[in-house]
This record gives sequence, C-alpha cells and structure tokens, in this order.
Amino acid sequence: MILAAILNALPTQLTPVLTYHDVIPARDAKSLWFDCTVGEFQEQIDYFERKGAKFVTIEQLRLSLSGKLKLPKNAICITFADNYQGFYKYAWPILKKKRIPVAQFVHTDFVGNTSGRPKMTWRQLTELDRSGLVTIGSQTCSHPEDLTKLSDVRLRHEMADSKRVLEQRLGHAVTSIAYPNGKYDTRVSRAAREANYLIGFTEVTQSAEKRADIYRVPRYVHTKYKRAILENFGKS
Repeated sequence: MILAAILNALPTQLTPVLTYHDVIPARDAKSLWFDCTVGEFQEQIDYFERKGAKFVTIEQLRLSLSGKLKLPKNAICITFADNYQGFYKYAWPILKKKRIPVAQFVHTDFVGNTSGRPKMTWRQLTELDRSGLVTIGSQTCSHPEDLTKLSDVRLRHEMADSKRVLEQRLGHAVTSIAYPNGKYDTRVSRAAREANYLIGFTEVTQSAEKRADIYRVPRYVHTKYKRAILENFGKS
C-alpha cells in the first residue's frame, strides 16, 4: 500500500521546457556556449518531431501544472531568452512555417539595442506577439547577473517595471517571467508572485512537473535537448 501511494503521487505527465538564447548563421571564434546555429536549430526541431513531440504554449503548461488542463502525450515547451535579433532572422522563419508556439523572454531596457548582439525592436516584438505563436514574457528590466543579490527595492523594480512596460507596449497582460541566468531564491520567486506574474521559470535541469511551485518551473538549456527527451519521453 505504501508503494502504491508513492506511485500514485508521482507525476504521470512529464514535460520538458527548453530554453534557447541566440541563433546564429554559423559557429565561429566569437560564438558562445549558448549559441545555436540555424542548422542545429533545424536539426533539433526535426529531432523533436521524430520523437513524437507535441509543442505546447507556456500558458497550456501553466494550466496543466495548475490541474486545469491535460497536455497531450510527449508535450514540450520551447522558450527563448534575451530578445536577440538572431531569433527573428533565423529561428522565427522555421517556427512560423511549422506553426510551432514558443515563448520569448525580454529584458525591456535593451529592446532595440544595436550594440554587441543586436536585440529585437518593439515593432518586431509586436509582430511576433500578434502572430499568435509567440508568447512574450519578462526577463526583468536590465537582466541583472544575479537577482538574489539585489535589494528589495531593486528587485521590485526589475519585476514590476518590466511587466508594466511590456503590457503598455503590447496592449495586454504579460503573465510569465524567466529569471536571468536561472538564478533565484525564495525571495525572488515571492517577488514574481507579488508582481502578479502567473508563472516563473528557472534553469534547473528537470521536468516541469518537478517544480517546487508555479514560480519555480525548471527548464533544460538547449544543449541538453537529448537528455530532455530521454528523461521526459523515455526515449533518446
């Protein structure tokens, strides 16, 4: 009876959430670990499809984690961080053609910034938002290196003001946040709740259903995509 109770308590649905960053045309000496070439991205999407993946939105995931929706077998969520132009130029055409929903987390202070790696503009973000395929979420205002080290005042600013700016620009509620560099603690997740987000994402490498709560939902970095499939779909 004890074993049965344990088995019944285990999640029957296991959902991987992946996070990508920049998508680049080809790898070179300036490439970073989080870069994904357009060829690699296409190969990974093809891989997911071969494994029977069903792409779902982060809102569908949230409803599932809240017990309000049953996801299809082999559900998977794709997210992107940092608002790079590489998403718009290289990933978006692939996603749009295949009608794959994704989320893009944006640090609002850098929208349209052309220094370093260029960021998408408000015009582009509005286009993506209106496509019905891209969910725009917050990645704070300035993408602090470590949210856990901020004062309470600065933390509230990063959470609340990024949400406010996104909502003003997009014209609707923004309900999701991803913690920069995946760094968070109890105070950070509580601040997300107090800022009226409905879901928050970390970079803890495990299934979404193994979250501590709805404000600490794990994600796999894209370099671990095969591990994500193995641990959640039971096949690699």
